[in-house]
Amino acid sequence: MSALIATYIFGLGTMAGTVAIGLFTFAYVGKQLYEYIETADMGAYEAMEAMGASKPRAFLAAILPQVLPAYLSTCLFCLEGNVRYASILGYVGAGGLGLILNEKIGWRDYPSVGMILIVLFLTVLVIETISHAIRKRLT
Repeated sequence: MSALIATYIFGLGTMAGTVAIGLFTFAYVGKQLYEYIETADMGAYEAMEAMGASKPRAFLAAILPQVLPAYLSTCLFCLEGNVRYASILGYVGAGGLGLILNEKIGWRDYPSVGMILIVLFLTVLVIETISHAIRKRLT
């Protein structure tokens, strides 16, 4: 939906796709970060404030270490998704890999279509593997 709106505002091209993915990612990561902070244990934060620490210092020392692993995991998840979404957005005229893929399908250039899909699959596989390794270290 955001891709269609961005395409209407910015016209066809990569700017619309970038704005659509950026808005979706910002909204999703922001909502998740809010949820993580809301469910964090506030005991250490309150204790630091009671000992005279400023609110930003107490947040950085007490809440951030609790929230950071889940936040980074969410960011990695969004990165994986954004690679996939970029290939789909071309079909609504938002540019990117999907536009090239749609063009090659229209020309019936199936060897190129196959190569694009293989490279996309390998890219997602590499990102997934790296993301899994990083998430494993975060927990």
